[in-house]
Amino acid sequence: MAKRAVPGAESRGEVDLRNHERFVIEGPQKGFVEPRLLYLIKRQESHGYQLIEEIGRIPFPGPPPDAAAVYRALREMERSQLLRSRWQEGKAGPTKRIYSITPRGEKRLEAWLGALRERVGMLSEFISLCENAEGGGEGKAHKGGKKEG
Repeated sequence: MAKRAVPGAESRGEVDLRNHERFVIEGPQKGFVEPRLLYLIKRQESHGYQLIEEIGRIPFPGPPPDAAAVYRALREMERSQLLRSRWQEGKAGPTKRIYSITPRGEKRLEAWLGALRERVGMLSEFISLCENAEGGGEGKAHKGGKKEG
């Protein structure tokens, strides 16, 4: 499996390659919060409450992350320089922190897309194997219905 830039800890401004194989095999450990937030913020600069409302509309398995998980992820992503924020005075409400994606964040989102595409490919191959599997018995089944062994 070729190594590609994937989500993970970054050093010296480069995307970490160490966890690529693990991610492709096992999947993310935190419910895809980071790529969903990167996507939403790339699409439109947003504040935390708006992101919390929108993240559940993105089609991913499992429940959407709660508000605390979103805010933790936003803080971590800003520390990792994937996002930047600025304060915006509210006309009728409180001041809001508005998040925007950085070039580093765009690279990370591309890395996520590459890893997700690879995982989808592996899952598609497995689904095809299962759909093409013939009944039990000894030996390996082939598409032509003949068995080895």
